[in-house]
Amino acid sequence: MKKGYIYTIIFMFLIAFVFSAILATTNALSKDKIENNEALLEKVAILTAMNIKFTTDEIIKLSENIVRGNNSDFIYYQLEYGTVIEKYAIYFEGAGLWGTITGYIGISGDLTTMLGIDFTYQNETPGLGGRIEEQWYKNQFTNLLISNFPIEYGEGIDAITGATSTSNAVIKMINETISSKVSRVGGVQ
Repeated sequence: MKKGYIYTIIFMFLIAFVFSAILATTNALSKDKIENNEALLEKVAILTAMNIKFTTDEIIKLSENIVRGNNSDFIYYQLEYGTVIEKYAIYFEGAGLWGTITGYIGISGDLTTMLGIDFTYQNETPGLGGRIEEQWYKNQFTNLLISNFPIEYGEGIDAITGATSTSNAVIKMINETISSKVSRVGGVQ
């Protein structure tokens, strides 16, 4: 009888080892593709936050004019045409209900208007807080005057029903990003 237990344990160990080796190999072989896809998704988020309309074929071409800003305190990108900065995308990060929410907020080149928002990562409840990814929700934060900040829910900006904590977290992150970072992009202090 003891031989049966030992056989079972050895069999489970071998199966676990074989499948772990397969997963590790697959991960190693697809690492470059995963990194390329993550970089592409970040470019899409930056373009979306800047409220730039694009097709799949245009992503790389449009991204050629987007360069990282030179602030060591936070991450932002700027859309440049020659020496003119047309738009900014400021990275934000904060706590949602279940984990970290990250993304970009688009700002006009003259720093007067929030152009849009896009999320790069969120781990909120699907169907509730996860609805922050839906276009109707993100559209509420398009073309808002920075002089009207801080913003609150109501008067044209709606929270997600059943996702109060996530909705409040997003508003808090937007307000904090606008108040603490917008005046510091593009070398403005």
